[in-house]
Amino acid sequence: MTAADPIALRLGICHGMPLAQARAMHPELHVAQAEPATDQAALEALTLWCQWLSPLTATDGADGADGVWVETTGCDHLFGGEDQMAEHLLTRLAKAGYSARIAIADTAAMAAAVARSSHRSITLIPPRGQESVLRKLPLASLRLEPETLATLRRLGLVRVGQLLDMPRAPLARRFGQALPDRLDQAMGRLPEPLSFRTAPQAFRASGTLVEPISTVPAIARALENLVAELVDTLSRRGHGARHLQVQCMRVDGTLQSLQIGLSNASADPVRLNRLLAERIETIEPGFGIEAFTLSATETAPLDAPATRDWLTPATDPAGLSTLLERLGGRVGIQSLSRLHDGASQFPEREQAYTGCERVQSMEEHFPAGPHGPRPARLLPAPASITVTASWPDGAPKAFRWRRATHTIRGLIGPERVWSDWWHDPQGACARDYWVAETVEGERFWLFVAHDGAGPAKGQAVWFLHGLF
Repeated sequence: MTAADPIALRLGICHGMPLAQARAMHPELHVAQAEPATDQAALEALTLWCQWLSPLTATDGADGADGVWVETTGCDHLFGGEDQMAEHLLTRLAKAGYSARIAIADTAAMAAAVARSSHRSITLIPPRGQESVLRKLPLASLRLEPETLATLRRLGLVRVGQLLDMPRAPLARRFGQALPDRLDQAMGRLPEPLSFRTAPQAFRASGTLVEPISTVPAIARALENLVAELVDTLSRRGHGARHLQVQCMRVDGTLQSLQIGLSNASADPVRLNRLLAERIETIEPGFGIEAFTLSATETAPLDAPATRDWLTPATDPAGLSTLLERLGGRVGIQSLSRLHDGASQFPEREQAYTGCERVQSMEEHFPAGPHGPRPARLLPAPASITVTASWPDGAPKAFRWRRATHTIRGLIGPERVWSDWWHDPQGACARDYWVAETVEGERFWLFVAHDGAGPAKGQAVWFLHGLF
């Protein structure tokens, strides 16, 4: 077992116990599957969350990755002292749904050892008082390897004070340098290597107005100033915006927001202002707006190679990405779709419509293989027709569709198309397609289906699939 809640601990079930043993003790025990990746992501988020307390936070990955180090040197006076700071942190953690044990010490290793060993919610180790506290702690608090701990227990060593009284050289020779290093880190003789986390960079510009505004031109001017500030920050970092969010604080305390997406990263103020101007009418100013915040919630390096847009031909006209952005801004990106190549030879499966937000690169498409002419209009489903006359080789000479008879003047074909084994697992299926031109000048796309050996003479079933 990788973890146990307080109820299980009171029942005698603990971390590391085999599941079979725990179920034998309590058959009604509720067990959930461990998700280490999810736990690690939550711990990383908690590490960043603690930066309201100090800008220097790091994840302690030892013993199940359930600890956070916070460098609070010089921060305690902001909360009235270390004890008030720890109480404030514990209260906020409890409101967020976390139970925690907090230890404040001169060294990171000492704080980690006490927090993992003490039963108290908050423990304050006085300056230069780590040795007296460390002597009483169990050996497991030093974050040693399980094999080392097992060997030390077999030798009768259970407390850190017993190691402190032993010569250092024999310990290093018997257990390796890691054991004395852990002791030195806790005592402050050796630094603890910490990897401090940095919050994701936020590109944001905000401003408060002297007087509330409610008209479209006034809102546009306010946003232009924020765009200029945001673009300046983005340009200095070599980034461009892919997604923008505007938050408007009204005088009644409510928040209005709008979002726009861009097809590629941009730090062009003209382009950003144009896109925002087209969405200003969606803002409800009420009795007036007194503050704005413009955020680039998604960015990308400006020098990064842009993926080819799904409507962009080889020449890539400059106005096409702008058109897509304006359409997406007006009707929503979820309302736009593109024709996507599929892994099939049958025409009705060869292409399908896919949302624009899901497919942005032509590299995601299945390449279309070489084939014959395709009609401009493909019927939703092949329509059955009646062939009233045939050429000696079986090709249609005349057919009837929708109560009208069409006489064929010329034919192009046949083009044989095979089915896909993943769609038709029962056996092979083939179609022979013909482009038929009638005496009236109409062109139809006809096919006959068979098992791959050719249509049975006199029993062929014909279909109309498209119109040129």
